[in-house]
Amino acid sequence: MKAIVVDKNSADGLDYSIQKKIFEENGIEFVLEDCQTEDEIIEKCKDADALLVIYRQITPRIMDALEHCKVILRYGIGYDVIDVKAATERGIKVCNSPVHCLDEVATHTIAMILAMERQLVFYNDLVKRGQWLANAGFKPHRLSSQTLGFVGFGHIARRAAEFAKGFGFRMIAYDPFLPEEVVKASGAEKVELDQLFAEADIVSLHTPLMDSTFHLIDKEAITKMKDGVMIVNTSRGPIIAIDDLMEAVKEGKVKSAALDVVEGEPITVANHPLFETGRIICSPHAAYNSVEAEQQMMEVLAQTATDVLNGKNPANIVNKKELGLV
Repeated sequence: MKAIVVDKNSADGLDYSIQKKIFEENGIEFVLEDCQTEDEIIEKCKDADALLVIYRQITPRIMDALEHCKVILRYGIGYDVIDVKAATERGIKVCNSPVHCLDEVATHTIAMILAMERQLVFYNDLVKRGQWLANAGFKPHRLSSQTLGFVGFGHIARRAAEFAKGFGFRMIAYDPFLPEEVVKASGAEKVELDQLFAEADIVSLHTPLMDSTFHLIDKEAITKMKDGVMIVNTSRGPIIAIDDLMEAVKEGKVKSAALDVVEGEPITVANHPLFETGRIICSPHAAYNSVEAEQQMMEVLAQTATDVLNGKNPANIVNKKELGLV
């Protein structure tokens, strides 16, 4: 049996030694590839029993070329790079690592909120230019005077809410898939999306990328928000229509934005238009990252692949219901 990583270099600095050890102990050959195109994936990965992917799109055409693939696994929580419907139609299990970076992304969310409200990046840039101006920029508000709105209230958002409690935020959440008692147990009030837009001083995005969430935050949505709203995105870039956001920041409707993910990422050019106003801060899709999170993810995915190849049905099969396994 063979497990193949499609795009080993898509995320810099990953250590695959844990996975190599687990696969070898279970008699599974482990191969690291760095495929760039659909054709290259087909050529180099067609004999995979387990296919592991970081960012490359796994399409129906690729799946049709896989000779005996039983499982496709995504490095991370989200799995939008995999056509799950197509995998299900072909009897292929799709798995993710659902909880390895809850603390990390929640921490990053709070860090971005603090960096925006306290203008840390803005002040740092001023001081580097020799400008010691404590009242430059906008006047910050006390966190306990503000409403923090979560769009999507899954595991990461609920962990962020735990962290946010200590700052005294009023917290509201929109999530059509969660009962009110779950939202309330985390210290938030369940509201409809338009109410969240109208009342939140900070909008924090935590939804998966689906057809219904693509460009969820666009010009129309931003118009419904408070003047001077701040927006955080640690979920998926295309949830925000980036041109609409940049325009709203220029106009002052959005006071500041903090993005760990960006539509069209990665950003690989200097002086990108995103940074013209100085009111948008960005990190390179790094919210998930820590020593502990990476180790847990590597262990979970290697063990999951091993279990599936040995006839088991682990809990993190995302299309388990569709495959009739529950």
